[in-house]
Amino acid sequence: MRLFSLALFAAIGFGISSQPFSCFPRMVDQPSVKPFEKAMPQAPSGQVPFSGPGAPKTNQRQAAGMLNPTRPSAESVERGRLYYGYYCLMCHGVDGRAPGPVGESFVPPPADLTSAKVAAMSDGTLAYAMVTGTGHDPVLEGTVAVERCWHIVNYLRTLGHPGSPSRQRK
Repeated sequence: MRLFSLALFAAIGFGISSQPFSCFPRMVDQPSVKPFEKAMPQAPSGQVPFSGPGAPKTNQRQAAGMLNPTRPSAESVERGRLYYGYYCLMCHGVDGRAPGPVGESFVPPPADLTSAKVAAMSDGTLAYAMVTGTGHDPVLEGTVAVERCWHIVNYLRTLGHPGSPSRQRK
């Protein structure tokens, strides 16, 4: 009887621990790649990326001279507000005065987008800072499409100045 009990206990233990009879999910056994754990394959030689990481970059001086190709309009500002909600709000806060819920943990804290310093930036400098990581990690470079940046810039021009039209800055 003792041998039977031991064999039954071993069979139940084996049955619980083996996958076909497991009552636990199999997700534990699946391979996964964590962010930045594995390098992405290189592009074939002779190819030049036109957007995203690895795209040819302008420098800050060149960016300062860039003009916003998106005319400031109510539609552009509204699209910028929507995109700001997607990409910027969590760090810079609802009104751009920082910090937002995620930005509270940053040292130094995110910039106040309604400040005189930001208002004095050219549209090109602001768009450049937005995607290249001036003051923060370059997380937006591969996330935000370039044309959306210009709408966000138009929206940022209205922060802190309700009702004032967005305007091109040099």
